[in-house]
Amino acid sequence: MKQSGKQPKQLSKQQKAFVFNRSTPDLPSEIPTAREPVALFGRKAISLAECRIEDLHAEGSAVASLHMEACVLERVHLSNCTFGAMVLKDVRLVGCDLANTQIHGLTLVRVEFINCRLTGLRASEADCQDLLVLEGDQRYAQFRFSRFQSAEFEGCNFEEADFYGADLSGSRFRRCNLRQAEMSKAKLVDADLRGSMVEGLQLNAEDIRGAVVDLSQAMLFAPLLGIRIE
Repeated sequence: MKQSGKQPKQLSKQQKAFVFNRSTPDLPSEIPTAREPVALFGRKAISLAECRIEDLHAEGSAVASLHMEACVLERVHLSNCTFGAMVLKDVRLVGCDLANTQIHGLTLVRVEFINCRLTGLRASEADCQDLLVLEGDQRYAQFRFSRFQSAEFEGCNFEEADFYGADLSGSRFRRCNLRQAEMSKAKLVDADLRGSMVEGLQLNAEDIRGAVVDLSQAMLFAPLLGIRIE
């Protein structure tokens, strides 16, 4: 008999393992320090590129738009500020304070927050790509309906933070405090929660589907999933 030459159809395709990949900020080797940075924050619209800002106190400022590219901020205090829009691209913030600041339109591309205070920050519907948040205090921060792509959180304190409806697919949480954080309706496919504290994490059974957890976390989530461990 003549063979048709057709290959048999595969019954199922093997799922590819997710590989985390975050790009770091693209910063010049030498960045000049900005002169009189306080005067810059007296403007309604601020645009900065390739500059370093250190030891700035601009608490309570109201800024219509802030655009920064290839900048480094160290010990910059922007607590209780209001921003109509904030766009940061290739920016590193070290020891900065954005507590209780409200940002109506936040876009982050290759941004690092290192030991920063983000307590009570309000930035709903933010768009974040290649983000690192390393240590610091992020309690009560609000990121409702935000999108995180290639986001890495390490040693963060997100206790009672609000990620309702956020897309955290593929994000990494290492040694983070997620106690009582709100993640209902969030997308957690391939999100790695291993090593973080998740007691009291607010979510539903369908929300945790596809997340990566360790054994102790699985035991905490078991009642949520209707699983009995004996």
